[in-house]
Amino acid sequence: MSARVKVLLIVLLVPMLAYGALTLAVGRDGVWPLLFGPGNREPVFPAAFVSPGSPNWWLVCPPGLCAAASAESPVFAVPADRLRAEVERMLVRDGARIEGGDARRIAAEVRTPLLRFPDLVSVEVRPLDGERSTLAILSRSVYGHSDLGTNRRRVTAWLDTLRRAFP
Repeated sequence: MSARVKVLLIVLLVPMLAYGALTLAVGRDGVWPLLFGPGNREPVFPAAFVSPGSPNWWLVCPPGLCAAASAESPVFAVPADRLRAEVERMLVRDGARIEGGDARRIAAEVRTPLLRFPDLVSVEVRPLDGERSTLAILSRSVYGHSDLGTNRRRVTAWLDTLRRAFP
């Protein structure tokens, strides 16, 4: 085995072994807070969100609601209470831990599958006229500068699920 291959193996194996040891010591969800502290976990609902200047978030909002919106949210042909209930079911089904909310809002934590990075999700359901409603969804990473598109893919997948549930 060449010296370059040995160095590459060491460079790859040492962090993996360290992560594994930390996982055994503090649990899968305790590694990142141990290494980087608690992070910014203040609840931020979509209308009040201000871009932190990093690409580690994605925000979908109805027109005119959010200054930092990444995309426009769809309108669903269901009342707001029914849309909110379906959003909460969908979040839980996808492994989110609901951390708070009220009749219109949901605050949750979602973890990435492999390395368990925590992302915070805030949803606000907005009634429109009678049987129609829309929503704003903010998904943001607790740690790091870039999320490699994770929050965008997550929100897009959730919107696709909701479009199928309420065509």
